Amino acid sequence: MKILHFALEDYSRIPGLLVREERKAGHQSYLAVLTDTIKDYGQHDYHLKLPAVGSPAIVRLREGLYRPSRKIDNRRRSGPARRWHPRSPAEKMFFSARDALWRPRVRRFLEEIDWRGFDLLVLDGGSGFLRDASFVRAFKEAGKKIICIYYGSDLRTRGIIPAADELADARFTFEFDHTLLDPGLTFLYYPYDPPKNIHPPRRAAGPIPRVGHAPTNRAAKGSERILKALHTVGQRTPLEIVLIENKPFREAMALKASCDIFIDQIGELGYGVNSLEALAMGIPAAVELMDDFDAFLQPHPFLRLRENSLENDLERIITDPEARETASREGPAWVARRHDPATVSAKILAGVTG
Repeated sequence: MKILHFALEDYSRIPGLLVREERKAGHQSYLAVLTDTIKDYGQHDYHLKLPAVGSPAIVRLREGLYRPSRKIDNRRRSGPARRWHPRSPAEKMFFSARDALWRPRVRRFLEEIDWRGFDLLVLDGGSGFLRDASFVRAFKEAGKKIICIYYGSDLRTRGIIPAADELADARFTFEFDHTLLDPGLTFLYYPYDPPKNIHPPRRAAGPIPRVGHAPTNRAAKGSERILKALHTVGQRTPLEIVLIENKPFREAMALKASCDIFIDQIGELGYGVNSLEALAMGIPAAVELMDDFDAFLQPHPFLRLRENSLENDLERIITDPEARETASREGPAWVARRHDPATVSAKILAGVTG
């Protein structure tokens, strides 16, 4: 098949990884993104470079348009999945104007790559070029298959974009809590392939444990609470906090590899790619897991945290080298088994090939 992935960015390197796996399986696969990220992944084939994407002024405008209930945090949502629609005249005007600005540029891009020659369009994040999904509809009407994959706040906070989602032949998510909001979604483990040319070898553990934390979004990770708790524990137990924030990918991975323990996040959403990166290097990862997700994952190597007993949990982990060693030993094999990219990719494509 000839496959086009479309994403706002190469979220946690996952769309780019799916493209590589599809190529290994003999498909012609390409990734188009709207914007680069500070982590400098560089895995895309096409960068649309559309205006009004990610600039400080646009970010402030969008934050002003969104209600507080739509801000990203670390809590599950209740009830059915949100369905996106403009919630104010100002928001409707913003997206209508943006669609009008982008439409000729997207059309030109699709004509340049000869979109009619593609067999499958994958919407990584569930967004279809424009909010009205008119180009996705053109793919569908031309007999192409459509897949939507949800990654996190795209569904949880923004919500499903009906104009695109309703055209999908298959729908997947990499987030367990999404399936509670929309039982029609198929859950998959994040594909993860440790970049061996980037991972430096771990240093030998020193007398003072280095405890890492790497927030992309502090509210989503519960970072303020985690950092406060680490400072409190540090008054009783020697430790060194390694905060990895707003760093290019290679630098972030080097810092992570220097840690003895990695704290992923607290809240109700479970673990993320940060945990996989740590576990794959043999670094024990601590994270809060809701009871239903913990049971679903069993057996697993995660060291569990609870927000309401965070200081005690962190101190227990930091002062228990035996538990950390067990997690360190089991982590790499667990990641390779559960998050195998070839298996995940095959399941996604089976959604439209049978």
